[in-house]
Amino acid sequence: MPGPTPRSRSYYDSDQRPAPFIEEWLELLRYRHLLWQWSARNLTLRYKRSILGVLWTLIEPLMIMTILSIVFSALFRFDLPNYPIYVLVGLTMWDFFRRSNVAMMEEITATQNLATRVYLPQSTFAVAATITYLVNWLLSLAPLLLIMLLLDHPVRGAILLLPMAMMVTFLFTLGVGLIVSTVATFFPDFGLIYQVLLTGLMYATPIIYPLDLVPEQFRILLKINPLSHILELVRLPVYEGVMPPPAAWFTGVIMAVSSLLAGWWIFSKYRDAFSYVR
Repeated sequence: MPGPTPRSRSYYDSDQRPAPFIEEWLELLRYRHLLWQWSARNLTLRYKRSILGVLWTLIEPLMIMTILSIVFSALFRFDLPNYPIYVLVGLTMWDFFRRSNVAMMEEITATQNLATRVYLPQSTFAVAATITYLVNWLLSLAPLLLIMLLLDHPVRGAILLLPMAMMVTFLFTLGVGLIVSTVATFFPDFGLIYQVLLTGLMYATPIIYPLDLVPEQFRILLKINPLSHILELVRLPVYEGVMPPPAAWFTGVIMAVSSLLAGWWIFSKYRDAFSYVR
């Protein structure tokens, strides 16, 4: 017979429970085995019914890159060397951010019935969704490296900083995803609205166009867009082969940590009310 839930075993009075912010973190650590199992489940389901399987992770960004390269590079005459690499770096990062956010909203909503039957830390599903697409992002680096070799683009030592940039992106994405997932739980229509907003956010981020193309009066939009700063950490080591300046790291880390703390606080504060939303 299974024992009592961690909360009933550890606390006998609501006043003795730690703050939700801390408690949710402790429960996530306690259920870390579930976190890895749910992440593996997501990866399995993602490719289970696909004929190409994991290969689709490699083929999809190449197809999108080819289309964008033809449209933007050929028609608009961007003066960028190796534009396919420039756009592919941005696309893989954006794909991780977008898919993780959408998956988190769907996971939190879809698992509410399960959460009412057995105790599980709600954050497990959000973190697992982000880990799933982090793995997807790692796999998509294979075609990126292939394109760099085919185009004879130099691969410099600065690329070793890419994992650090990806971790900053991971923390920022998780924080944003926790916030939008909380809002979407109480206001289901927000999930649809947010997916439309994501399209606008993509074009407000220098993913498929160079920064020099943006008129001076509109560059303020890029400066206040956190993803523009996060993207700089990812793109500089790969495309330009240089280390991001300390100021860029400082800005990116501050944004990532702030996003995570804000998202975790909001999510943990309202998590107990999720089961009452139908």
